Amino acid sequence: MFSFPRTPPERFAAIIDLLCRMVAARIAGGRLAGPLIILIWRRLNRMGVRFAALAARHDAGTLRPPRLRPRAPRPARPRPPDPLPRGKAWLIRLVPEAAGGASQLQHLLADAEMVALIAAAPQAGRILRPLCRMLGLRPPAVLALPPRPPRPPAAPPPAPHPPAPPRRPHRPAPIAQPAPCVCGPPPVPA
Repeated sequence: MFSFPRTPPERFAAIIDLLCRMVAARIAGGRLAGPLIILIWRRLNRMGVRFAALAARHDAGTLRPPRLRPRAPRPARPRPPDPLPRGKAWLIRLVPEAAGGASQLQHLLADAEMVALIAAAPQAGRILRPLCRMLGLRPPAVLALPPRPPRPPAAPPPAPHPPAPPRRPHRPAPIAQPAPCVCGPPPVPA
């Protein structure tokens, strides 16, 4: 007998499963390349697994509060290029049938239990915000990023060095003249 998912994590898993099936169905018609479908499918599944683990830690009471990282300048690291498309609603553009999953996700994000779960586990935003972007949904207010801590005041620029005193031109030491011989005239040979 089929039972409808009741809890937010079960409903989220059902939405991810629905999206994965819709993406996989695209390979049968040859409308999307197989490697692209596999990458999309993996990303969706990873989102589902991460959300399920987060919800399980929340339910078990072992979820740590999110860390606030100080804003320290970091050297820029080159990111490997993402082979998946980017931008708003890119999954809907590739798989128009996924709009049904978007509608289900929007309904789930408006549910009071889901809002309470997200409020208690704000780490869920790192999973849900990208999914909303993929499906062209505006994230609800509960998924808004927390305000960033203020930047530490910038160090004042170093004071300019005082001007150096003018240098005297380098003059070579005078060449010493040979001292006159005081011993008298040289002897004359006989």
